[in-house]
Amino acid sequence: MKKVNIFLIAIVTVVLLPFVFKRTAIVLSAQTDDVVVVITPHNEAVRLEMELGFREWYLEKTGRTVSVDWRVPGSSGLIIRYLHSTFESAFQMYWENTLHRKWNGIVRSALGDANPTDELAKEARDIYLKSNVSCGVDVMYGGGVVEYKKEAELGNAVPCDLLTRHPEWFSEDCIPDTVDGDRMYEEHGAWFAAGLSSFGIMYNTDRIHDLNLSDPIHWSDLAEPGFYRQIAMVDPVSSGIVIKCLEMVIQQKMREACRDLQSKQSSELTKEQMQKALNRGWREGMQLIQRIMANSRYFTGNSVTTIWDVSQGNCAVGVVVDFYGRHQRAATADRGGKDRIRFVMPKKGSCLSPQPICLLRGAKNRNVAQAFIEYVMSKEGQARLIRKVGVKGGPRYYALHGVSVRKDSYTPETMELLTAPESNPFAEANDFVYKAQWTAPAFGAIRELVKVLFMHCYDDLSKAWEAICKAEQEGLHEQAQQALAVMSDMHGMTYDWVFSTLRPLLATKDSLRLMRMETALTRRFCDQYQQAYWIASQR
Repeated sequence: MKKVNIFLIAIVTVVLLPFVFKRTAIVLSAQTDDVVVVITPHNEAVRLEMELGFREWYLEKTGRTVSVDWRVPGSSGLIIRYLHSTFESAFQMYWENTLHRKWNGIVRSALGDANPTDELAKEARDIYLKSNVSCGVDVMYGGGVVEYKKEAELGNAVPCDLLTRHPEWFSEDCIPDTVDGDRMYEEHGAWFAAGLSSFGIMYNTDRIHDLNLSDPIHWSDLAEPGFYRQIAMVDPVSSGIVIKCLEMVIQQKMREACRDLQSKQSSELTKEQMQKALNRGWREGMQLIQRIMANSRYFTGNSVTTIWDVSQGNCAVGVVVDFYGRHQRAATADRGGKDRIRFVMPKKGSCLSPQPICLLRGAKNRNVAQAFIEYVMSKEGQARLIRKVGVKGGPRYYALHGVSVRKDSYTPETMELLTAPESNPFAEANDFVYKAQWTAPAFGAIRELVKVLFMHCYDDLSKAWEAICKAEQEGLHEQAQQALAVMSDMHGMTYDWVFSTLRPLLATKDSLRLMRMETALTRRFCDQYQQAYWIASQR
């Protein structure tokens, strides 16, 4: 009987513990005077804190209450697909029901082509740009800058009044034109950098120790055999921010190739020499990405999954956005009292990029939407991103570990209030400056090649890499190197080819030609990986 009672007490204890220690739910009033609809990939902490700050700021400015209707479909790639789909549906209804015209493929194509050649498409595009067609969302907040540039080009992101309302903000003393080579806002106000972020390496020190590995501090460390199936990776195809990260890997290799060639001569590189170095850097960058992808355990559409798996030790390493990495490190230390989660920005391989915000075409709550953008960009909004919990101007519940776009956020008086004062982007020159002219035009090509060469062929790539690593471990160095040479053969996939062939093909939107190219490349690289596996497996 005593054993039964002890057993029952244990069950009751297990059931009640979650309720005893459960955090009180944070409930915000939905009955407000005004509302703004915001679509975002940001996590719950960012959404909660920015809404709390906006409510206080808006009430003080207008005397009215406000709430944010958050829409969170997933990654930035999923958000863009959602917006395109809803804009298309709304324009089709406007075209058929208001203009009483017949909808067809040519009219549809005008929404996705900023420079159509067909006369009907040109007319449809002009009508779209003059319309107030709405997707039902007022503001897009967060994600990669490339998507925002594209949405502004297509006319889905439209200018707001921030530049005319606060011209004093946009100067070298406050929000400069560029940081680390990236623009901080679109010249007409179609988008603004609402924060700065970069991808880095988050790792679990316990798991690294168990695997007898060194702490990863360079992108190249993630290509080491010891990290096989130990990397948690967000799906690059659905996340523009991950592609931006891979673009940085390529830029680092390009810079190294240029420096190496420059070190062998006293004069400046000629145009031909520079192009040769860029081709070499492109090839070596793609080969490095290939091995990192081969070491990845999975590609998820949810960034929270990578953070959770590294925290729990299911994976040793995750490639994550900097503020998520710093947030998780602090949260893990607070809960367990042990600093087992680390986050590093790869040395000479990463720079800060804009995390923009924009007003969307046809915003139903346009004035409130512009006020939300103003708050996010204001001194008060930026302070909430970067300050500690509970300090003046800081967040109420969660430290967001962000990086501000405003120079006046970083003053001698405020430094002790910040969660990461060492992240001040204006303190000193970064050892990595983004050169947009090198790879920005190839952004879509990088996404395409990563998808086709590494993700479509992932099973064969992973199998080949595992066999190569095993052969190396068994002392079969020559055999492993022969297999690696086959696996990493990038002939034909040159930097010049990307600009002369792949980019123009992607621009044509010729789905049949693109599908044929993808099929041919998938077959070629699957064959390469299978051949590499066969070579490495011979005993």
